Amino acid sequence: MNAPASLAATFLLLTACSGNVPGGDDDGAGGDAGVPDARPDGPSPDAVVPTVPPDVDGRIVINEFMAANALTAEDETGAAGDWIELYNPTEQDISLHGYAITNALAQPGVHHLDGVVIAARSHLVLWADGRQALGATHLGFTLEGEGGELGLARPDGSYIDRVRYGEQETDFSAARQPDASSGWATVWLPTPGMANAAGDGQPMGLEQPTAPPENIPAVGDLSEHVLGYDRIPELAIVVSPASVAALEAQPFVYVPATLVLDGRSYGPVGLRLKGQNSFMPFSQKPSLRVNIDEYVAKAKFWGLKDLTLNNMSLDMSMMHERLAYWVMRQAGVPASRANHLLLTVNGQRYGLYANVETVKRPMIARWFTDSGGPLFEGTDVDFQSQYIAQYEHETGPDDRSMLEGAANALTMPGDAGIAAAGGYIDIARFQRFWAACSVVGQFDSFPYSLPGDDYFVYADPTSDRLAFLPWGMDETFQSGAHDVTAATSILARRCKESPACFDGYRAQVWSIQAMTEAMDLAAERARVAAQIAPYTVMDTRKPYTDEQVTQAQSQQYWFIRGRRENLSTMLAPP
Repeated sequence: MNAPASLAATFLLLTACSGNVPGGDDDGAGGDAGVPDARPDGPSPDAVVPTVPPDVDGRIVINEFMAANALTAEDETGAAGDWIELYNPTEQDISLHGYAITNALAQPGVHHLDGVVIAARSHLVLWADGRQALGATHLGFTLEGEGGELGLARPDGSYIDRVRYGEQETDFSAARQPDASSGWATVWLPTPGMANAAGDGQPMGLEQPTAPPENIPAVGDLSEHVLGYDRIPELAIVVSPASVAALEAQPFVYVPATLVLDGRSYGPVGLRLKGQNSFMPFSQKPSLRVNIDEYVAKAKFWGLKDLTLNNMSLDMSMMHERLAYWVMRQAGVPASRANHLLLTVNGQRYGLYANVETVKRPMIARWFTDSGGPLFEGTDVDFQSQYIAQYEHETGPDDRSMLEGAANALTMPGDAGIAAAGGYIDIARFQRFWAACSVVGQFDSFPYSLPGDDYFVYADPTSDRLAFLPWGMDETFQSGAHDVTAATSILARRCKESPACFDGYRAQVWSIQAMTEAMDLAAERARVAAQIAPYTVMDTRKPYTDEQVTQAQSQQYWFIRGRRENLSTMLAPP
């Protein structure tokens, strides 16, 4: 992992600006060479008296910090540790010998900064990595990403600056904007050792002994910046010639790549191709899977561990997935977020993609109280004994007992099978899932495909039942006359044999159909089509013409407009 050139230059400069000499203190104190003086809580035992008055050293601030550094900055050994930046806004170099920095405000003397000088109008980076033996700028503690405290104290224990912060996100910093101001921001473009960006913060006053610490709120969920329904992120991917050759030879094996979003390069991440019927080679318009932590375990991209970028090669409307997943979510079915994304690769425009939230534990956590259960992907499998071993394990323990129990229960017909299966499957959730598939025309998947395809099942520890999640929704909104009752899964067939179960499914169909009418799905289709129109024309890699896009979008309109009438021929309205 290489730090950006600007950061690397900054760290070289810091060695000169900070006045640090490994193992050397201005007054001879400090212990072994390269090792700062490790001291217990409390004032310095050397009784160091600051050489500057409080109205000078009191202007030093904790200016920026990162509590979860994975791919942002490296120290002189090439390691990526947490870091804290101090800023001296005065015109005077200040020795911090005897001063201390702490991650527990009740203990101001956790780590003494012996041998450290912060130059006038300069920034100083301290590595909170627990490796104090490396030198004076390496601290004896690490930062808590879940939230914590930071304080800078004089030798007598009085605080110069102190903050409490909420949960942080990987590779985002908390920074005062501008430097030495009261305004804190969550920053995607961190500046360790350099001036922070401009902002609305007001100049800081001196720390008052009775003043409470500043509170920096928790970052919250940043993934909407990438997956927000109405966003169209512009993402660039940079891949070396060797990695391009590797993808051409073995398209489903990860290679290192770099992501570029909003002016920042982020990597290395893992990149590979994906898809079956939708597969296209890397030189054309491939569907892509990005594994953010393939090479660096702690890495996250705006809080995400994975990206799924679909080429829409089978969806000439170029909008099925975004709308279908949206309807699913509005119906309360656990479903991925999806939007459109503009992609360039090595400077070449690859066009418009469906950006679909990968079904992994973070996505499960958004829908279920307990995200630690077994998650399985269904690819050509159903709830029958010969398929249970073929469910693809994704996360959580590989415990197939619920799958096996459901398969055994469904060997019984009708009401008996559904009653027994209810001990393993959340039947109400299944009815809602099946009904939503019926309304949007998700017929190339479970419970319609034979055997089941394009779905996930989650063994929810809270309900102790299986729940269903959709996937592969690119061929929706197409076959309005397809018989929604013609499901092939053993679960749907048993439900059809049970009058109560089938009535529950039918009620859910009409509930969801009414919902789509109330939220005016036809108007939303028109709005999204207008939103992406400039990008569909610019997409020269799509495997169909602009005229075919227009025709497919028109077909989607007529599917939506005629849905109630078509459903009425298959299911009696309520």
